[in-house]
Amino acid sequence: MADVAQAVGTGANLFPAGQIQGAARWFHNPADVVGADEDDLPNLIAFVGKGGMTFLSPILAEVKAVVCTSGSLESHLAILAREFEIPCMMGTQLDSEVVDGEEIVLDLTGDAVGTIRRVGGGA
Repeated sequence: MADVAQAVGTGANLFPAGQIQGAARWFHNPADVVGADEDDLPNLIAFVGKGGMTFLSPILAEVKAVVCTSGSLESHLAILAREFEIPCMMGTQLDSEVVDGEEIVLDLTGDAVGTIRRVGGGA
């Protein structure tokens, strides 16, 4: 795993999944899902806000992990992620902006709290 910088966010960890590294990609609406390159999905960590599940579900099983800035471990998105065994953080608090294409690591080694870190030297 590459050098990892300071944490940029934390959230509720759905289940222990180790450390997951991939490219961040925000999905704001159904057009973002439709426009996603199928070849990129296995390396993407999908970031969504409110209601993400309703349009993210067609690609849920294809992405590396999911980070949702709202919701709880009992939300529909969390239930689907658990069933598909997709690493997932819910109710995530971001301390700084995460941008599309940025390489990040989700530290999901603990039972309760997951941490988002940037890859590389900058925070």
